[in-house]
Amino acid sequence: MIDKIHPAPAFTDERGHITNLLAFPIQHVALITSTVEAVRGNHVHQTDSHFTYLLSGRCHYHQVVDGVLESCEMNAGDLILTAAGIPHALVADEDSIFLALCTAQRMGGAYQDDTRPCHVV
Repeated sequence: MIDKIHPAPAFTDERGHITNLLAFPIQHVALITSTVEAVRGNHVHQTDSHFTYLLSGRCHYHQVVDGVLESCEMNAGDLILTAAGIPHALVADEDSIFLALCTAQRMGGAYQDDTRPCHVV
């Protein structure tokens, strides 16, 4: 089952809102833009788990668990956890911007070493 949440503000006053997204050790943050119909992912990470936080746009997130394809729509403000070893992909239904908040470092070739292509969608 896809682990998706839409975090609610923890604090609100006349200045705006504070929404706490994570209380989890993060090693790398990537800001990723996608044009409409772009496919991201179609791969699996061996050791890295990551959270995807959609800042703007609309996407469909897909993952394969025990040979079964699971899918859900993502809207701005949604947060999804992808555990290590789970094949996944994201398809932009419109121009979108998201953060990938990763538990492993992705610089210096670490991303390529940890990632294997696979067909999800």
